[in-house]
Amino acid sequence: MYRISIILSLLALSHTLAAQTVLVTGSNRGIGLEFVSQYAERDWDVIATSRSPMDDYDLQALAKKYKNIQIETLDVTDQHEIEALVAKLEKRPIDLLINNAGLLGDRSKQQWGEINKETFDQLMDVNVFGPLKVSEAFSKNVIASEKKQIIVLSSIIGSIGMRNSPTPLPSLAISKAAVNMAMKTVATQLESDGVHVAMLFPGSVQTRMMHQAFGMDIEEASNKKDFDYGFESLTPSESVTKMISVIDKLDRSKTGLFLNNDGTEIPW
Repeated sequence: MYRISIILSLLALSHTLAAQTVLVTGSNRGIGLEFVSQYAERDWDVIATSRSPMDDYDLQALAKKYKNIQIETLDVTDQHEIEALVAKLEKRPIDLLINNAGLLGDRSKQQWGEINKETFDQLMDVNVFGPLKVSEAFSKNVIASEKKQIIVLSSIIGSIGMRNSPTPLPSLAISKAAVNMAMKTVATQLESDGVHVAMLFPGSVQTRMMHQAFGMDIEEASNKKDFDYGFESLTPSESVTKMISVIDKLDRSKTGLFLNNDGTEIPW
């Protein structure tokens, strides 16, 4: 009986040591929540962050279902909150950091002729500074891990090479082009440490943000091609499944690239 107890303890310890860890920002709904769900289902240790977890009822319910989900408060624009979480997670390896938190911005305040500085600043703060600072702050945790991966969710709307016509969301487009450069900077900075970084386009996903982007209801938006680039509409589950497949294969040859959800490269 004593030997059996030791064996079971060793097996439990082995599982604990083998568990990989992912940190997801903006985990309260949509794509972020789906990342949390799918990685929890894969038996990863999941650190799910959002600005106000106490009223994120879907996330709370998911954490009750999966005991491997740890919920933390994090506003990616608040440097003090970032530093506090870094201190709390000190020396904890993070295999995969997913910078998912993002902002669409007020559509009416970024159309041509109506570009608003406050809205522009908000977009740059959340969509660019957030991923850049979070990646910098948790870089030691990522370097200490086995997989060493950092991802940011970008958008094809930020592709300069594919910008051949006016966009209804120019400030958003500029912020997405800027975050690509920010994460390229992270990639080159951490390449010698073996960290692999990629910018991922999730596709045209049926989320609240997409509906806001087009000013449509859910049914209309689900049939809309993303910014007229011809990409099929996906559910959050379909999009995240595709992106995880790309992340699983992310290596040195792909680091610093802007990738579609099927792994193909998107022009800058």
